[in-house]
Amino acid sequence: MIKILLFSITFLFPLINADLKLNLDNELDLLMPKVIEWRHDIHEHPELSNREFRTAKKIEDHLRSLGIEIETKIAYTGIVGMIEGGSPGPTMALRADMDALPVEEKTGLPFASKVRTTYLGNDVGVMHACGHDAHVAILMGVAEYLAKNKSDIKGKVMLIFQPAEEGPPEGEGGGAKMMLEEGIFEKYNPEVIFGLHVTNIPNGVLSVKSGPAMAAASAYRIKIKGVQAHGSTPWSGIDPIMATAELIEALNTIVSRRINIINNPAVISVGIVEAGTRNNIIPEDSLIMGTIRTFDPDLRKQIYDEIEQIAEGVALGTGTDITVEFDVGGFYPVTYNEPSLVEAMIPSLEEASPNKLYESNTPVTGAEDFSYFVEEIPGLYFWLGVNKPGEGLDSANFGERTNVPGNHSPYFYVDDSALDEGVRAFVNLINDYPIKYNN
Repeated sequence: MIKILLFSITFLFPLINADLKLNLDNELDLLMPKVIEWRHDIHEHPELSNREFRTAKKIEDHLRSLGIEIETKIAYTGIVGMIEGGSPGPTMALRADMDALPVEEKTGLPFASKVRTTYLGNDVGVMHACGHDAHVAILMGVAEYLAKNKSDIKGKVMLIFQPAEEGPPEGEGGGAKMMLEEGIFEKYNPEVIFGLHVTNIPNGVLSVKSGPAMAAASAYRIKIKGVQAHGSTPWSGIDPIMATAELIEALNTIVSRRINIINNPAVISVGIVEAGTRNNIIPEDSLIMGTIRTFDPDLRKQIYDEIEQIAEGVALGTGTDITVEFDVGGFYPVTYNEPSLVEAMIPSLEEASPNKLYESNTPVTGAEDFSYFVEEIPGLYFWLGVNKPGEGLDSANFGERTNVPGNHSPYFYVDDSALDEGVRAFVNLINDYPIKYNN
């Protein structure tokens, strides 16, 4: 009986104490050159939202080569891969977004994008100006490591490669919301999800905010209709450009003068202004589009009301006809990091990047459709600093003023030396969650 008992303990011990992290240091030396090569290739061939066909094929081929069970063409181009571990445990999801932006790259990198396409009727460059190429490459690397060491996984790992985080083309749907609508959580039943985002904070820094971490986001569109006239006789028409100028000036007073944001931050930005075809023609129409960022639904409603009031006033004063639309292309809720999950997993992030963990107390006004995932299950979303070593040491929080170009800039730069912290962080979270977090 004693011999049998001892055998049982010996047999079970490796399963109970399996540790994904044991081989990580050694295997990263071979893995990271591949991660960097994947990123450079994806960076050179960026694709806009819902058009990530080449990127999806690259991911699909890689996962299949690892023997990972996959489902493709979710929300147009999305992919889900499933890795079953060697012992029972929870299903844990990891997410990476795949799409690029209509930005003409100006980094001068040897693998810089030269891709061009048509966006909103305009010829534009396409660039991974938000670092989604890094996200995909990191998760491809994590997938390879987990597949090779799956016997040490306690539970299952769900790999989510998501399209259209930047927002799908109007009228198409897409992104996290569409993946959920197509039933990926019902089918695979994850109980927790982790995600990361690279940004212009110091190299290798992992930044995390408990609770409300990122703002809700809505796009607005204002159409102004006047009466076309010759530029030499503006009095013979109704000038929509003058109305547009008044609107932009007034919009910028809402946050600064019309609402109380002392304890409840908000942002209203203008991103698109369109009007006219020739220097000597007063046009008939003009257009304004922008974004609204809030953390409070009541405040968001107040901002909507303020914009509509301003539009009515400007229309009355200028003789133009003005229409306002909100939630153009959809709406992103607040991204919420479950506090108990953050508390439990902080040591895992610290281990991934020793002495480089920043626990932020300030929510950021960036937005993410990762928010749809964490409305369904607990989640943890964190930032990875990808500045060149020694650069941008003045900020450890997304969106703070710094001398290093940030996300959505044509000069946004990802230093490859920081990517291993992303791989380590994901591996640590998958290894430690079944042990540390008791929900």
